[in-house]
Amino acid sequence: MRLALAAVAVVLPLALSACASAPLAFEPLDGTISGTCHTDMVKGAVGLAAAQPTLERIRVDSDSTALTTGKGTSGTEGGSSVNVEVGENNAITAISCSGTQVASN
Repeated sequence: MRLALAAVAVVLPLALSACASAPLAFEPLDGTISGTCHTDMVKGAVGLAAAQPTLERIRVDSDSTALTTGKGTSGTEGGSSVNVEVGENNAITAISCSGTQVASN
């Protein structure tokens, strides 16, 4: 029994460290990033924390080549940039494209 616990104590941290060291890479849902922003696939991110992996996922899933964050960002569908408005407690409050706000809380 002690041998089994010792084996788990050695193998588990190695397995977890391999997962932790792998960089996050997000692939576009359809295989390519068109460069024309659309927010229909990222509306669900409103209310989430504006952590770097979340922001990158928003950029990729919106088909955008660039991302801007801040307060008071707004835009229309189209363009090549997705805008993420960040409010109190680093929460995402709105997502739009570079140019009318389409998803907000």
